[in-house]
Amino acid sequence: FNSTAFAFFVVVFVIAVTFTSKEGATHFNNKHQKMGLAMFIMAAFQVSGGVFRPHVPEEGQEKSVVRKSWEVGHRVLGVTLLACGFWQMREGIALYAIKYSVSESGEGSLGIAYWVWIGIMTALIVLGGGYFKLKNTNAN
Repeated sequence: FNSTAFAFFVVVFVIAVTFTSKEGATHFNNKHQKMGLAMFIMAAFQVSGGVFRPHVPEEGQEKSVVRKSWEVGHRVLGVTLLACGFWQMREGIALYAIKYSVSESGEGSLGIAYWVWIGIMTALIVLGGGYFKLKNTNAN
């Protein structure tokens, strides 16, 4: 699933760069474009890190320092990409509103709906993660 998501990201990134070229606009000129490029680079590192990660120790063996460091870095980069993605989508809504002359109230309403959706998704991720950690702790 992660490979498919990254492949989709590459396709969308190429479409965005191509569309910018067709419009005759400058590449990576605004905050949204710069963040998109930064996210593309971070995602490439994230996927590479997943592919070339240190092996999981055998049952009963302790994780190496390299493995523990990799796990922390992989999680931090993943959360960073998630946060950047939240910001990137909201910035995209603002750019859409400017480009297609959406009213300020319309953009505001969409922005509120967007952040409510993000809040719900974040709560589900946090609560779901906590639930499964608790469930696994109680099972052992």
